[in-house]
Amino acid sequence: METLSFHYHLQIRFDQPVHDHHFTLRCFPQSDSRQRIDNLQTAVYPNEFITDSYDSFGNHCVMGRAGQPHNRFTADVTGVAFTGLSESVPAGNPWREHLFRQQTHLTYPDAQLVAFADSLPVYSSALDTAQAVMEAVADAIVYTSGVTNVDTTAAEAFALKKGVCQDYSHMMLSVLREQKIMARYVVGMLMGEGLSHAWVEVKDGDSWYGFDPTNRIRVSDQHIKISHGRDYRDCRINQGHFYGYGTQTQEISVSVQRKEA
Repeated sequence: METLSFHYHLQIRFDQPVHDHHFTLRCFPQSDSRQRIDNLQTAVYPNEFITDSYDSFGNHCVMGRAGQPHNRFTADVTGVAFTGLSESVPAGNPWREHLFRQQTHLTYPDAQLVAFADSLPVYSSALDTAQAVMEAVADAIVYTSGVTNVDTTAAEAFALKKGVCQDYSHMMLSVLREQKIMARYVVGMLMGEGLSHAWVEVKDGDSWYGFDPTNRIRVSDQHIKISHGRDYRDCRINQGHFYGYGTQTQEISVSVQRKEA
């Protein structure tokens, strides 16, 4: 078990003022059986109107509107996470879980990725199968930043043999779903990383278990979960629209540190 302090910082700069900026933020860890979040604090600027809500997957959101002209938008989320309380999270909302069996635009496999999936063993245990898939995906591509983007599909990353955590996770989801195993995409924070991180949760029995294919490890007490969904698009940290001609530049920084007693 670990006690981790975290700080998630999002900043968007506009080269010209924008207005009527409507936004939805998903950068808020929640307590569950695996982690407990204490002293969660949020600062959003501009904050003329904000409200808390939850999306259809149960992820905590903050929605708002900044009507007045502004050149900068920021969100800071800080708190303390007690992690490693359990190795799994109980399943819930069974009426929605069938969505995690279905491929999406970002995970849909091409012929090469289907052949890759068919070459891998399928065990009676979903966890054993997921372990084998994680190892195979970790061997299949090399971590390389700057060659993929948020719209890169699992099949494209597999063809490139390069990618980042989002691509590793989409590839693992694609293979698992091809093998009829229920799996979902996760966004969170990882100790030692300077950005948000992505991994996969696999359902076995009545619980979800985390696998981090980028690092070839099971999710541990150094991971802090923020949100989950079918793929990256369900877990976007920031969504919205605004009026104006400003070009936006987005910066994200994440700090996760062990909190000393």
